[in-house]
Amino acid sequence: MELQQLRYFDEVARTQHVTNSAKKLNVAQPALTQSIRRLEHELGVPLLERVGRNVRLTACGEALERRIRPLLATLDDLPEELAVVVGREQATVHLAIESASGLAVDAIAAYRAAHPAARFVVTQEAAARRWDLRVRTVRTAHEDGADASGSRRFEERIGVAVPSGRAASGPLTLADLADEPFICLAGSRAFRAVCDDACAKAGFAPRVAFESDSPAVVKNMIGLGLGVGFWPERSWGGLDDSSARLVGLREEPFARTLEIAPAAGPLNEEAAAFHGFLVSFFEDRWREPSPLGA
Repeated sequence: MELQQLRYFDEVARTQHVTNSAKKLNVAQPALTQSIRRLEHELGVPLLERVGRNVRLTACGEALERRIRPLLATLDDLPEELAVVVGREQATVHLAIESASGLAVDAIAAYRAAHPAARFVVTQEAAARRWDLRVRTVRTAHEDGADASGSRRFEERIGVAVPSGRAASGPLTLADLADEPFICLAGSRAFRAVCDDACAKAGFAPRVAFESDSPAVVKNMIGLGLGVGFWPERSWGGLDDSSARLVGLREEPFARTLEIAPAAGPLNEEAAAFHGFLVSFFEDRWREPSPLGA
């Protein structure tokens, strides 16, 4: 069965007049009659019977019409439904957040406050198949700024959160932390890899007392003074708990580079608008005083 055959049959079933149906469908009457006959042959049952100048449905024709009428109506509604989907897709931003998740989510909240119709699909998987924008830590050294692809990079120093008593002594070296219990992000995170590499160069591996794949949980544990932990100066903001303090490290440079990268190819209107907003949101944070000082 072909869709055109079913549409032809549906129209004849409605009018129960082949000539009138042929005019409405803008096809020759013999072609319409032949199409119905092929459909009857394929199904192996008669669908119409002639009554004078008109036709009427057989029992099999009535059964077929009951089945196909809602299906054809659904197909007729598809263009409108797909147009709605396209409209939603044009207002959807696919965002891969691999680093600086707290800051990126704050940016989403601020953007949606001004653009409530915007939709976001967020993933934290490094191998996400589809994304319009990606926020990640890049392992190679880069200068701050944009490149030809539209990527924007932000470098931030990495300090260490320590109990308040340790902070009084001023900046520390990585070697000073060799025997401390560490609160860490899980090893899959690029930020963790940057910190582990720096410790290895200082001659030790962090003694991990607690780790989580959630930056928010790690921040809270460090803030409670339950261990020491590396802390990026801009993207994580300041410590909210008085039991711990942020101090700088004497090793220079000890930093990471965040990258906001657009996907290859043109972005939809909403994604392009959010790209500019996200870059500006990060720029504003980078202009704030650093909790690590100058």
